[in-house]
Amino acid sequence: MIASVAQVLLKVGMTRVGRIAGFSEAPSMLLKAITNPIVFSGLAVFGLSSLTWLTALSRVKLSIAYPMVSLGYVAVVIFSWLVLKEPVRPITLVGCATVVIGVFLISRGL
Repeated sequence: MIASVAQVLLKVGMTRVGRIAGFSEAPSMLLKAITNPIVFSGLAVFGLSSLTWLTALSRVKLSIAYPMVSLGYVAVVIFSWLVLKEPVRPITLVGCATVVIGVFLISRGL
């Protein structure tokens, strides 16, 4: 879930940095991106997410923990709708519900 917040921060930051149109401008645009406070914050949150993930792996079976990562897809859809005002189609909601049901079923195997 923390990684989902990082994704939103990266998207907001890159919207402000601008589109990377081609390989020739990629180095300068990526430098501009990593010096953008919002993009930098997103990268920092990813770092925090990694530390949290290591803690989870030390406590839970990988076969249980890794499917939980897919809840991040659902969180990104929700955050994209709330924060970025992106439209969410009904079929996307069906997909999200399927993911949630799948994770629930897997978690019952604890």
